[in-house]
Parts: sequence; structure tokens; C-alpha cells
Amino acid sequence: MTQHVPQEVRLFEALQARSRDGAPGDVADLSDIEQLDRLGAATFEALAQRFGWKRQDSGWLRERVPRWTPGWVEHRHFEQWMALFEAAFGYRMATDLWRWKYRHNPLPGMGAWRNGELVAFYGGMTREVLRFGGAPEPVMQIGDVMTRPDERAVITRTGPFQLAASTYMERNGGHDLPALLGYGFPTDKALKVAQRLGLYEQIDQMMELAWEPDDTPESWFTQLVPVNASHRAAVDGLWSSMKAQFAASLIGQRHWAYLTERYGTHPVNHYELLLVRNRITRKAAGVVAIRDRDEGGVEVLDLVGDPQDWPHLVRAIRRWTARKGRQRAFMWVTKSHAPLLDPTQPRVAPMELMVPANIWTPAATVDELQGRWWLTGGDTDFR
Repeated sequence: MTQHVPQEVRLFEALQARSRDGAPGDVADLSDIEQLDRLGAATFEALAQRFGWKRQDSGWLRERVPRWTPGWVEHRHFEQWMALFEAAFGYRMATDLWRWKYRHNPLPGMGAWRNGELVAFYGGMTREVLRFGGAPEPVMQIGDVMTRPDERAVITRTGPFQLAASTYMERNGGHDLPALLGYGFPTDKALKVAQRLGLYEQIDQMMELAWEPDDTPESWFTQLVPVNASHRAAVDGLWSSMKAQFAASLIGQRHWAYLTERYGTHPVNHYELLLVRNRITRKAAGVVAIRDRDEGGVEVLDLVGDPQDWPHLVRAIRRWTARKGRQRAFMWVTKSHAPLLDPTQPRVAPMELMVPANIWTPAATVDELQGRWWLTGGDTDFR
């Protein structure tokens, strides 16, 4: 969307200004504003309706003065965003974390505004994925979905959450739009709300896999070493082997550039990005991204390499867990793809985190996407 940002902002600002003094029953000419909408007449009509306007042969009729109107949240709205986040979740996000999450997005997301105050937000962070073995395509990782507590009761098709979410999808997610699709991790309760509003349908569910620590002699055949610049070719080779095995899936990029940025530049969390190799031959079997959560155990955020070598990766992780004195290692994966790790004999438990697909705009269908995502904890914005 980057090249369209000024035009997108001008479009919303122009509609807001034209609507500010309009009263129900007024008729106006919005043709000059409509020319700003790169998405065409139908999408502009849907947007204008959110400001209370209805197209007629004689112009645009102001039918109502909406309680909330949509508008892009820009980086200059940082303090308003933070105030909403604190009201919704009870704490203030670290400034550096906010900047890091939205560093690739000049427009972090869509807001619902009431009298100049941000009361709901639906955000997205850009990510490249491979769809069924094809070329990289942009998608949006949905995050920081929130509504001010005193507005949450209005869960309707005209409420602030639905307004922010649907406007964001119409302008950003689907065929011929900046992002092919979006993905996220709503709770079961949140998913049901979105289903009632006609926004999402479920296509998968997250599962937790867990392993006991292991420091038996057998585990000594593999070792973990910190990834450094000399491993770049090896890491990209491991990713090439992995993506070839996921040609029937959707999978986010996991090459050197992504891994080192995702796990090496995070401003708050500390991760270990480690190369797994044979202790004797030094042949690389894979890359793992892990986070030591102290008494919570060792969390595995990512595995990169040919799935047939994953037992070696898990064995090395279990040894690392034992050496740290932790009680378990665990990993989040999509239910559809969890069987890939059956050879490692994990304990498996369902989670109340769902994976949805957008049904609000023309996009990849639920049938196309059902059970096709490989997602892990590393694909979230909150792990």
C-alpha cells in the first residue's frame, strides 16, 4: 500500500471534512472525492455509506450522522493509539515495540473514531508468504484488535469493531488489493463475534506440542550453535529444502533475512536463533528459534529445515532444555500440520486460539485455505 498512502489518507480526510457539517437530508456532490478512490465506484460507495451518504441519481443524500466514522491510523496518532491500548488492555505497550511492529507499515491500521477520539482499532503488519508453492505474496498479520471498554457492548454490524475491521478489509485484503489475505490468532470467543458479524470463518486451530527435557547420551549426537553471518548460505539452503516440502500449504518466508530480523532485532524479547548440526560431521540439520521462559519452559518459535530432519532438531532442543534446568519444551503449531511432528512423540493439547479466513471481501475462499496454513508461535506478533 506504500505508494498509495497519501491518496488513501486524503480520501478519508476529504470525506470526513465534507461530512462534518452535513445534516440528514442534505444532498452533496462527492464526485471530486470519489476520483481519489483508486478502488473504484463500488468500494467508494461502501466507504461513503460509513459516513452516512447514499448515492442517488441527483447526487449523494446524507441519510444519517454516524456515531463512529472510519479513518486510517497513522504513525502521528501514536499517543491516541497508546491511550486506546491502555484502556483496552490495562497497560501501556513499550514504545520501541510499537515502532518495531509497524516499522514496515506507514498506515498501521484502521480506526473507528468518535468526535476525534480513537475508540477501536484493527491493525495489520506486512508479511510475505508462499501460497501453494508459488512466488512470494504479501499478506497482513492482523494484530492489536481492540475496542475501548465503554464501546464494547456495541457488537453489531454498525458498531466500532465491525466498522474498523470491515473498512480495513475492503481497502487492504483480497483479490487485486495490497494484501492477498490476512491471518491472525483470535480466541474462540473473539472468532464467534467475528463470525456473527460476517467477517471471518475458521480454517484451523492452534495446538500446543510439548516435550520432556532429555540429556541422555543419544541426544549428544546433535549440537546447537548460535547462528552468525557465516551461516547465511546454510540457513537459506535449509529454508529452500523446507519450502519444497510445503508446496501444498501456505507458509511465511523463513529465509536468512526474515529470521535474523524477526529474532535478532526485537526490542523487548530475547530469542536464541540456533543452528542444529551433527556434532561429528558438522552437517546442518536445521535452524531453531527458541525463547527461554524460565519456569514456563523453553518455547520453540520456529523450526526451519526438511521435516524429515525435525526429530534431530527436537532432540537438540530437549537437550538444551535439560541443560537449562527447565521442565519442558513446547511449541505452537496449526492442528492441520501438527502430525508432521508426530515422529517426535510430543504431548498434544488443543488451544483456544483459532485461525480465521476473511469472508468479507472477495479473496481466497475458506475451502481453498481450510487446513492449509503452517503457522507457529513465531508467526504471531505477541510471542
